[in-house]
Amino acid sequence: MKGRFALTTAFLVTLAGCAEEAREPASFYGDGCILDTEGALCEDCIEFAHVARLGGDPLGPGFLVDRGTMEDVVRDSLGNYWVGQNEEIKVFDPEGAFLKTVGRRGEGPMEFGRAAPMHTDRLGRVHVFDNGHMRISVIGEGLTLVEEKGLPARVSSKAPLDDGKRYVVQASIPDPEHAGMLLHIIDGSGILNSFGTWDEPGAQSGGLPGDGSSDLRVVVSPDGKVFAARQYDYAIAAWSLDGSRLGMLEGPTLNEERFSAAPPSADNPLPNILGDIRVDSKGLLWVSLMIRRPDWLKNLMADAAGDASRAPTANRIWHGRVDVIDLATCTTVASKSSDQFLLLLDDRTILGYEATEMGGSVLDVLRVRLTR
Repeated sequence: MKGRFALTTAFLVTLAGCAEEAREPASFYGDGCILDTEGALCEDCIEFAHVARLGGDPLGPGFLVDRGTMEDVVRDSLGNYWVGQNEEIKVFDPEGAFLKTVGRRGEGPMEFGRAAPMHTDRLGRVHVFDNGHMRISVIGEGLTLVEEKGLPARVSSKAPLDDGKRYVVQASIPDPEHAGMLLHIIDGSGILNSFGTWDEPGAQSGGLPGDGSSDLRVVVSPDGKVFAARQYDYAIAAWSLDGSRLGMLEGPTLNEERFSAAPPSADNPLPNILGDIRVDSKGLLWVSLMIRRPDWLKNLMADAAGDASRAPTANRIWHGRVDVIDLATCTTVASKSSDQFLLLLDDRTILGYEATEMGGSVLDVLRVRLTR
């Protein structure tokens, strides 16, 4: 299963009662570090408060289906949620009521192949990536098309820069000037800069075959640093916008086994997945994970046998988890598990994804608090 389930008000605090034995601090910045997952870990310091549910009506126009871009969600300047639905976008108000559908299948203006809303800029315009038509649509007030920009290649992951005009993307660029680089800064007219490899000095090795360049998760921090994480490794790196390596961490092993395209089995388990990352306004790194359940194979076999009494497969195979990391000490300060997959929307909000018995999907809007 692919996705970054692609999810905070967070405070940089001393977590009372959560500290374990002291260790010599190691910073993410510089030569890299091994993540300490126990030294200050608090398992009850993250609180979720349910705000709204998106897509809960199986018969209504706001019915959501995971068809490839549902993980792409943004909140506009009015607090409405834009949810990608492949050839269209469904918009919900802050309380979760369905408002409207934006776009349709086609090749003309405001028509999409794979609509992936990814950013609301300072002017309130929503930027929508579309790998199907290799373009970015900028949608303004009254759902009018303000601008279209070209994409240099199909984009696997993307993040906006603060000026609302440039983006950091992961893409495979064939020309020699940009080939072999993980990340590219684009502005819709061309590639401005390319940078990043996993074998730079200070990089930690991971378990992903090859160089780990496929399906990264990319985000830009509030202070303009570019973070990227590998999907099947707990490995996260950061660069400046000029391409200088700033930091690197290696977390706990995410996948002991080398999985393959063969049918899933005890010897070929489905992978654990690092689904999303976000750096909050206090400099804490939030990491969303999909962790394989102990009884995943039994549940998968029961679903394959057509046991209709079982819950949908995805939520019976993986559960979600969010880790909060203090980059200054390379320490996991808090962690919380969830039955849902977790999309990191912003500093204040996480979205909990869940498949439904009716073959659809829902997103629960969760207000997040990191307690003292």
